[in-house]
Amino acid sequence: MSYKTLENLRVLIVDDQRPFQLLLKGILYSMGATNIAFVLTGEQALWKCMHGSYDVLFVDYNLGSGKNGRQLLEDLREKKLLHPAAVYMLVTGENQVPMVVGAVEAEPDDYIIKPFSQSVLRTRLMKIQNKKKQLAPIYQAMFDEQPELVIEACKQEREQASRYHSLCGRIQAETHLKLKQYQEAEALLSETLAFSRTNWALLLQARLCFEQERYEESLELCDEAIDTNRYFAEAYDLKARNLIAKGLMEEAMAVISQAIVISPFSVSRQNLLMDIAREMDDLANLVQASKQIYEITRRSARQEVVHLLNYIRTVIDAASRSEELNQRNKYQQEALFAIHRAKREDTVIRDFDFDLFETLCQARLESLSGQQYLAKKTFATVSDRVAAQMDQEMDPDKPDEMPPVPHCAADAVLLLNQIGEFEQASALVEKLQNLSGAIDPILEKLFSEQQSRSLSRQASFNELNKQGIQFYKESNYEQALSCFEQALEVAPMNTGSALNYIQTAIQMMADPKRKKPLELAEKCRKTFRIVDNMPLPEHHRVRHQELLQQFNKLKEEKRYSR
Repeated sequence: MSYKTLENLRVLIVDDQRPFQLLLKGILYSMGATNIAFVLTGEQALWKCMHGSYDVLFVDYNLGSGKNGRQLLEDLREKKLLHPAAVYMLVTGENQVPMVVGAVEAEPDDYIIKPFSQSVLRTRLMKIQNKKKQLAPIYQAMFDEQPELVIEACKQEREQASRYHSLCGRIQAETHLKLKQYQEAEALLSETLAFSRTNWALLLQARLCFEQERYEESLELCDEAIDTNRYFAEAYDLKARNLIAKGLMEEAMAVISQAIVISPFSVSRQNLLMDIAREMDDLANLVQASKQIYEITRRSARQEVVHLLNYIRTVIDAASRSEELNQRNKYQQEALFAIHRAKREDTVIRDFDFDLFETLCQARLESLSGQQYLAKKTFATVSDRVAAQMDQEMDPDKPDEMPPVPHCAADAVLLLNQIGEFEQASALVEKLQNLSGAIDPILEKLFSEQQSRSLSRQASFNELNKQGIQFYKESNYEQALSCFEQALEVAPMNTGSALNYIQTAIQMMADPKRKKPLELAEKCRKTFRIVDNMPLPEHHRVRHQELLQQFNKLKEEKRYSR
């Protein structure tokens, strides 16, 4: 055995504990390493790898408040900063199940728990190096994203009766599945399972059955894999997907909850929990999963402002759907805390108009607290900025660059629907649907759910407004006013219905025989507040001005004085 395992190799140690750095440095020197670099955080490690190439990386899983070892690995792979022969070894003193399973799911080259001996480290490192060397064509093809070459290299290695025959079979089967080459995948997996009921083969065969809608077979294979390894979180995920496909939502929730306990640090797993919770109207799990997605991604390569926005949107949506006042208040406070924390800590909002998003959220929370007029007034302060987002055009000097996605316009839609401005909301939705990427999947579901919940409300509003217009045409102003008044109870801030109410009230006040005109005038004045100093579509603006002139003329004539 060679004791110069690391000779002539560039080594990077990522650990925030100086004593362990020195201890590991001594071990690595004895293994022939002379070119060793140290950093304390995942962010520093990423910078190092962007400005130089390393052959071996020893990374502690827990690195303080920044990126952890798993997130760093995801970043390096996403940015292709780990060359195919490089060795990435996660090191940690943690041995709790979620930490270990989460690390294994990230698929580093190895995972070693402190304390470990020099001989253990050397043995495991040599095994990895030998594997990387023998399977170099496979790793290179995977790095280059050439699936056909991956399959060919795996076949060649398996034909040689290699010691890595099982690993190559797994990589080949996974690649067949990615390419939807189901016949080839099934042939390979059937051959493997006939020889040995290995967990990876059981899971891939279960995936194959699921994709072909053979749910019962898939479930049986998932159960077999779980019986073999009760910590096999991916098998729980797939079992939950099968149960969803069969419409068994409560069973699916129980299964995915088990998977979350075993390994909570997976975005796809948390998304699956969100989907199930949404179907079951389980607000607590819906909010928790959304928060976890944000926390998982906020320091990783998948860090995007949309995860923060969707977490806050989900919390506000949960508040709007909570029947208990205490629970509603709790979600409202959580939304405010998340907004303030993001402004204080998050770098992801630097290139985003977070102040606009905050204002729209504030308006939604005001509406939930029953302050409908204040919510509409708050929206009025930023409506021009929302419109400006929607009107961004492609830069003629940069034809390949799409204009920024108007994320906040979506929140304006949620607010407008909430306060009953259905026409304005519909106009914005129509514009959004013509913009690629403007509505992400989670936001699309929030839209859809809000629309479904408000269908009866909108139908009731439309019917009352329609009846009021018909009564007005028939000069039956008493009935018309009653209909418009009821319509405003359904949608308190609806501009069109408010103007209808004002127009009808003015007709009634103009009648010299009208009794108690002062009372009607006061109601009319209050209704004007819904539209005064508010941003209005052109046809509403013109109508508002005309009605205001008529109202002021009546006032001058003192038609409604005591």
